[in-house]
Amino acid sequence: MKKDYYLYIGRNEKQFFALPQAWFVSHFVEDEQEAPVPSIGEMTLDAITQPLGTAPFRDLVGGANRIAVVVDDATRPTPVAEVLDALLAYIADAGFPRENVTVVVALGTHEVMSADALARRVGEHVLSRYKVVQHNAWGDDLVPVHVPNHERSVKINREVAGADLKVAISSILPHPMAGYGGGPKSMMPGICDYEFIRDHHMKHLINPRSVAGATKGNPFHENCMLVARTIGLNFSINCLYNPKGQVIRIVAGSLDAAFAEAVQFCLKKLGYRFEEKVDVTITSSYPHTHGHQLFKGLSAPDAVTKETGAILLLAPIVAPINAEFIRSFEVIKERSCNNSAAYIREHLLKGKAYLPDKSIDFNMAMSTPFLRPQIRVILVSPHVSRQQAEIMGMEYADSIEQGLERLKTAYPQAKVAIFPSGGLIIPIVTWQQ
Repeated sequence: MKKDYYLYIGRNEKQFFALPQAWFVSHFVEDEQEAPVPSIGEMTLDAITQPLGTAPFRDLVGGANRIAVVVDDATRPTPVAEVLDALLAYIADAGFPRENVTVVVALGTHEVMSADALARRVGEHVLSRYKVVQHNAWGDDLVPVHVPNHERSVKINREVAGADLKVAISSILPHPMAGYGGGPKSMMPGICDYEFIRDHHMKHLINPRSVAGATKGNPFHENCMLVARTIGLNFSINCLYNPKGQVIRIVAGSLDAAFAEAVQFCLKKLGYRFEEKVDVTITSSYPHTHGHQLFKGLSAPDAVTKETGAILLLAPIVAPINAEFIRSFEVIKERSCNNSAAYIREHLLKGKAYLPDKSIDFNMAMSTPFLRPQIRVILVSPHVSRQQAEIMGMEYADSIEQGLERLKTAYPQAKVAIFPSGGLIIPIVTWQQ
């Protein structure tokens, strides 16, 4: 059989495969021929010198005493080091003192990055010449900020609170609950306190409007945006992608204007219309390549696959899933007396974490396998064992070909969707309109 189809396993790295002859492909999100794009540095400079909805960036720098540059961590594909190179050089050329600039890694409740990982993320020369801090959501030096219409204040990173020019660098990508990641999420949850993040995420996680690709009426997104406005994110730099996972445009400006433009572009570039659900979806979790982030690769397939259908998920994660994450499946099953979905929903309706001793992103990731539609999933991954896949509620295959052979028996004449980069797809479904 001719191997006409492929999934991404890395940037510009594909794994090809062939389909059973009787299968009909209704959607294959193929590469488009992109015109050559400038370098990340060139796109960054173009964006910050032509900002949307705000004064020229040089004027903002000229009026500042302290600058905080907030960046995301390695769980996101943002080319942080390259954007920082251009941005910090521009700030230095404007005559702003280097010692008054702090780079803040917006960890939210993610794990602290190692020294080597941090150096790769921001660049060795930035790490050696600038003050670089990793946000601690449990820190005792966080600064309280009152949020309108909220009972309690949010506590934020001291370096960000003390800056009069707050800049964020992020990627605008589909997010299973927030609609889109990046933008306001750099502030919330990026540099907020654990309790505020916990209350927000647990409250809005199961709202039916908290879905990928939706911002209007999405309480998860709207509250992130409210907090970001309250904190005062002055300048937002947003990286935008094509289905290959390549940055093809950078948009900068005010929080609202830059995010609105980025979302419009993202929807146009990554949105695909579905008139009906398919029998089988074949997808890669790319660009989500860090441990349990692989579950984000199921968001788009879940939306377009029949509940009687199946998903073949290739997860090119670069390191094993945390052992504690695997153990937590048994913990939840035991605590819930094997009624895990009801147990989790009960906690979420009360705004409580069901694993209170774990980080919020850990709780969020754990909710997906229990609350997602019960669609059959076959997992192919170099860093996940058969036993681990089964604990997480999935079947396991050693290869795409083995998974397809199993599905061919169950679905001899399947209608198929193929998402080479499942984390970069926004399904536009007519049955929800």
